[in-house]
Amino acid sequence: MTIKPRPKILWLTNLPAPYRFPIWARIARDLDLKVAFLSKKKNWRNWPVPENVSWDYHYFSFNSLRLKEFDFIPSIRGSKRILKGADVVIVGGWESPIYWRIHQLARKKNIPIIQFYESTQASHRFNNILVRKIRSTVMSNANFIVTIGTESAKAVEAMGITNEKIITLFNPVDVSWFHSYAQSHRIQQSTGHSFIYVGQLIERKNVASVIRAFAAIRNEFDTLTIAGVGPLEQSLIELVKDNGLSGSVSFVGHQNQEALAELYARSNTLILASTNEVWGLVVNEALASGLHVIVSDLCGVSDFIKDMEGAYICTTSVESISLKMHESRRNHTGAIKDPEILKYTPERFAEQLLSTI
Repeated sequence: MTIKPRPKILWLTNLPAPYRFPIWARIARDLDLKVAFLSKKKNWRNWPVPENVSWDYHYFSFNSLRLKEFDFIPSIRGSKRILKGADVVIVGGWESPIYWRIHQLARKKNIPIIQFYESTQASHRFNNILVRKIRSTVMSNANFIVTIGTESAKAVEAMGITNEKIITLFNPVDVSWFHSYAQSHRIQQSTGHSFIYVGQLIERKNVASVIRAFAAIRNEFDTLTIAGVGPLEQSLIELVKDNGLSGSVSFVGHQNQEALAELYARSNTLILASTNEVWGLVVNEALASGLHVIVSDLCGVSDFIKDMEGAYICTTSVESISLKMHESRRNHTGAIKDPEILKYTPERFAEQLLSTI
């Protein structure tokens, strides 16, 4: 694509994901960046309004229809106005009408489109004929499609998109920050192995299997910390009681980034045994913090980190999870000093994206 030396970039997305902030900061060093958030400032993820950032932003503050983990935003109000002056548009979703409208307007104005697509074939929430048609049309309209991991790339290929249009990147977090925080806040444990789960307490996260696996392999001073909230919280608390684990398992609720980093610094092994996970950014955070990680083969991140030090790949069964928990505990000799994940920074992600622009 041919554009100005310092183009104006419009990035549309639903919410201000904090893990995207370093990416946007790096892009804003070279380009004029404006990020537009479709949702309201007060959102279900409790993500804060950006402060003291180097990029411009705008809230559409649309109402949304929440369907489990899916936000459907029916409005297209303000599409023409927000697109005015943009030289490139980066679209963070495809499932709401405003994204379709932006595609339509951008093509009419010959504005290049970079479309993000993070789902896999297994994670498609809706897959009827109409949805498949809309999804494939949106992908076909884009100049390039950024996928997160090999499985989301395969999902795009299955829509008939040529490989030349697909850019597959490693989904990043601010790994340097997590690494530095863990180094300065590390707490050495004299007894027991500290396992941790971080995420929503919902069915697909498979937390009940993690608890059962912990019950199967627990030694006297081992602990399991569960950080997150969700509709299954009470049933999981009951499961802990039924297995006689109340003294070893703690529920600590939702944690902000600093509090979560402190939990990592006190832990030895993270477990993410989801039955369906597009990526799993907590794995990046935990590895950067020097932890072992146990990750199901149905998490997108598993394919990328499977050969890294401290990574154990399991299935979603209790037996497989418990086996990897046992192996991690047996092989653990302290925090990993130089995790390979530190190479996969938001800045590297942004620079790969900039090379496309």
